[in-house]
Amino acid sequence: MSKRSFLTSVFAALALLATTCASGSTIKLIDVHNSQARNGVYAGLYTLNIDGQNVLAMCDDFNTHVHIGLEWSATAYSYGDIGGGAPVKFGAGGTERYNQIGYLFSLVPAGTATQQADINLAIWKIMTPTAALTLSGNSLAYYNTATGGAYSSFDYTQYMRVLTPNPLNTSQEFLTVPMVPPSSVPVPGAVWLFISGLTGLAGVLRRRT
Repeated sequence: MSKRSFLTSVFAALALLATTCASGSTIKLIDVHNSQARNGVYAGLYTLNIDGQNVLAMCDDFNTHVHIGLEWSATAYSYGDIGGGAPVKFGAGGTERYNQIGYLFSLVPAGTATQQADINLAIWKIMTPTAALTLSGNSLAYYNTATGGAYSSFDYTQYMRVLTPNPLNTSQEFLTVPMVPPSSVPVPGAVWLFISGLTGLAGVLRRRT
């Protein structure tokens, strides 16, 4: 097993774990993390508390505003769920758009705070084309790349879960970042044990090759 394949397997497993934990969850907005002020609002990653665990997330609905301390109920949906018609905020004809933002979201873990803010702007414009947003430079480049046709069927299973409020008008819809938790919050012990087990397995596989 190659190092890349092994890391892909770990991220996929973490994303699956995050989905399991987040389905039918209680969500609370903790802070705006390292977001940057753009177009009069904060763009980038926020900190959410999902059933007692802090994680990073990015919103996809420019027209819905939330405030720190707000609490609501939400359900996490996967690529397969949304493709199958899950009741997400942009459900009507929105599958292609979720695929496009799924590609952009796959770039978030490796991005700087400025790049993450630019990605968020592009995501908002994709989901709400009529939004009063000004895209330029990197944000426009991200938008053009995502909507150019190459990523309209992008499978974001390993990278993104859509955290949809229930009912839909209760709050903002967030995209979760299961593999990039806030540095001040420890990853649950069970996850580290799971990764350790996979690491040991990778070592065995490498010795066999």
